[in-house]
Amino acid sequence: MDTDFNLQARMNYGFTKQLQFKAQAQVMKNDSQSMLQVEGEYTGADYTANVKAINASPVDGTGIYLASYLQSLTSKLSVGAELLYQSPMAEIQETSLSLAMRYQPSEDRVWATQTQGSNMLTTSYWRKVSDKCEAGAELVMLNVPTQDRREASCSAGMKYEFAASTFRAMADNFGKVSVLLEERLAPGFSFIVSGEMDHFKGENKFGLGFNLES
Repeated sequence: MDTDFNLQARMNYGFTKQLQFKAQAQVMKNDSQSMLQVEGEYTGADYTANVKAINASPVDGTGIYLASYLQSLTSKLSVGAELLYQSPMAEIQETSLSLAMRYQPSEDRVWATQTQGSNMLTTSYWRKVSDKCEAGAELVMLNVPTQDRREASCSAGMKYEFAASTFRAMADNFGKVSVLLEERLAPGFSFIVSGEMDHFKGENKFGLGFNLES
């Protein structure tokens, strides 16, 4: 609970090693921001099944309900699916099906692709170049015929670990370049410098910060 009397609570209980139950509640002054989420997950030898309900009301059937299943076909290839049903009001119901695939040919690289409903496709690639350097790229394609909307974005990023600092950089096809440098001054204490340049909009941002961990 904070000074504004907003309350957050979490619970995690394991019935067995395979079956887990989780609950999360958030009570805010603004009722529209209050939330209750319950979740159950079962992990088998080569699969995971999960069901989740968010702000579910058994009286009128409103809320968000999700069911997902992830299956390892081989040691390198996994596939999954998620079914989403949401009803913000009793007279409105929406459903969508998302699919995902993950391929890891070796420990230093991963391919992943995911659909979100029938309108969005995301493909990503991650590579560990060396013990200190990692790089990745992501392609997102959006197609909404009802809104006559077709968009695509591509971004690439990298992370490099120095002896006492971490450097991150990312660029996308919209002309935006972001960099961040985190310098570890002491255990649990670091200094952060960040910057962002948007070439298409002609906007620049610069920031300084400190990170303290206890």
